[in-house]
Amino acid sequence: MIKPKLVTLHISYEDWGDNPDDFLIDLEAFIGPEDEPGTEVFYFSAISPKRLVRVIEDDIELGRGLLISSDFNLPKIETKIRQLLTNCHRDNWDETIKAIWRYARWESES
Repeated sequence: MIKPKLVTLHISYEDWGDNPDDFLIDLEAFIGPEDEPGTEVFYFSAISPKRLVRVIEDDIELGRGLLISSDFNLPKIETKIRQLLTNCHRDNWDETIKAIWRYARWESES
């Protein structure tokens, strides 16, 4: 059984409004098999409810890869991603990637 692990999490983009409860933060999650080298990059966006309302006023937003939170707390986000990964244990790495893909955007998406 392949168990994915979060190796590192990087902030790739930050957009803060006038208040701390108005943000959009893009994150790169480097995820690999627990007992093997190598990682794949998956993308998440942490967004506040206030910002989400503004985004959907003019457009439709798909939910995959969105982490909706009233405050930006990187340790809490890391914990949530690790929790999601416990649902992604599979027999091989390709199937594990597909399971993670349900929650995040994958670097190899076209």
